[in-house]
Amino acid sequence: MSKSKWVLVLYPNCVDCRLQREYSDNSGGPDTFEIDHELSFLTGDGSVIHSEIFRNKKYRKGYIDWDSVLRAKRDDVFVHKKHLFIPGDTLTIRCRMWKSQGSLSESVKCSIETQIVTECKTFVGAIQKFSSLRTSSQNFLNILYADSEFFRVMDLYIFDDGKLVIDIGLINYEPTNMYMFKVFIMDAYKNKVKSCHGEIYDRQPFYIPLTFSRKRLIENKELYLPNDELTLRFEVFCPRISNYPSKINDMTYDYDCEDIQATITNPMNSNFASEEYHTESLILLKKGTNIENVNSSSKEHHTEEGAGKGLEKIEDMSYDCEDMQAAITNATNTNSSKEHHTKCLTTLKDGLISLFSEGILCDTKLKTSTDNFPAHKVVLSAQSPVFKSMFATDMREKTSSCVDIEDLDADTVHKMLLFMYSDTVDNLNYESAKNLYFAADKYNIVSLRHKCSDFLKQYLLHSNCCEVLLLAENHQDTDLKRCVQDCIAENDEAVFSSDEWKDLEENHPRLTTETLRVVYSSLKNRKT
Repeated sequence: MSKSKWVLVLYPNCVDCRLQREYSDNSGGPDTFEIDHELSFLTGDGSVIHSEIFRNKKYRKGYIDWDSVLRAKRDDVFVHKKHLFIPGDTLTIRCRMWKSQGSLSESVKCSIETQIVTECKTFVGAIQKFSSLRTSSQNFLNILYADSEFFRVMDLYIFDDGKLVIDIGLINYEPTNMYMFKVFIMDAYKNKVKSCHGEIYDRQPFYIPLTFSRKRLIENKELYLPNDELTLRFEVFCPRISNYPSKINDMTYDYDCEDIQATITNPMNSNFASEEYHTESLILLKKGTNIENVNSSSKEHHTEEGAGKGLEKIEDMSYDCEDMQAAITNATNTNSSKEHHTKCLTTLKDGLISLFSEGILCDTKLKTSTDNFPAHKVVLSAQSPVFKSMFATDMREKTSSCVDIEDLDADTVHKMLLFMYSDTVDNLNYESAKNLYFAADKYNIVSLRHKCSDFLKQYLLHSNCCEVLLLAENHQDTDLKRCVQDCIAENDEAVFSSDEWKDLEENHPRLTTETLRVVYSSLKNRKT
């Protein structure tokens, strides 16, 4: 506007975003500019998560209005609502600006994308005479290779039940950064066998449980313990730090690196946690946690914020380390020549996915209005008691080679089948989660219904809560309904003034009356 230049400044500790007039605005723009503007966090499909509008703000060159801030809790961005704020590991912020007085001669839209350059630090540690190690013991890992001094300590704990936990402490830690890590067991053929992965938010040491137990390693010692030595490879991905801010497409991001609020999350929720590695839920435990109680459930832990400052360079994304799951060689063939080490065990899950994707040995098909999906009766019956009843009793589907599905679209049926074969759901969004929820309830696929319900709970906004409330009511999901009612209680003014609520009142008065009681009770509790 009027040849002026602007930047968005992002402070990742909270997360805060503010608008700033460029210091080097020598393009002929006015010295002082009065504008209205709006800052918004967007989801992957462009929906608004949170938005703030600021009126009659005067900006001089280089001026930043500290009161005009778009803010989100770091825990929400990186943990609780990560799928909303950073789908595909991308944070999207929209800035809309217009003159406080007068009119614009034209409307201009531009998009700018920046990416953080990363580097991978690699460390290899080993423990000799692993089979002789006692339970309830702490064992030091001998560092065989390290491309930089990054870890302060690296110990392996063996608990009474045989669980293995790595104790890691960092030396070079930038408190603003989040570090992503992977841990591999190196097998007898130097293949990397993935054992765990996750995220580190804090400078304190962490306990990292491995998916392999002591018993499993010893039972397959020819493969995992060559010469009775356990070798672990660590890969840590972190941002590269520069003394100067970079500039991409006339957009500068200046990071004020105050210490983050530490959050210890389930590593399986990290960007590196693709569903194919969900062999066991992992946790990170802060130093000082009772590690005797390590189990496979996820936990959260919070520490207080510290302070520090720095600048972070933003460039093209690059990963320097190989990112592939190592092949797991059949231990029973270890007496054979190592020329055959590429022979791998195919998991049951991989085999089922292969049968589904290639359409091999299918004995039925699911037919929608637009597509046919070949499938296997035994798999459908194992996952769904509804399909089991169809194929095992004297229903038409038992003798027919086709199941007609008229109330589900092809994409929903495909996602449902993929889950039944692989126990994973990919590329969920609000609409597909709603449709899958309906499908899961119809065919009584309990685990899929839980996944969709959890997704809808996290996706709740005041603009869609009425729709989700009705969905929960229709499917008699009391847990989801109560969650939606709590959301409405927190956003009562926005919800009750919406057209969606008025439609709900008109068509479902009993449900809205029940919800109003919940909101009233919630308001009373707040006052007391």
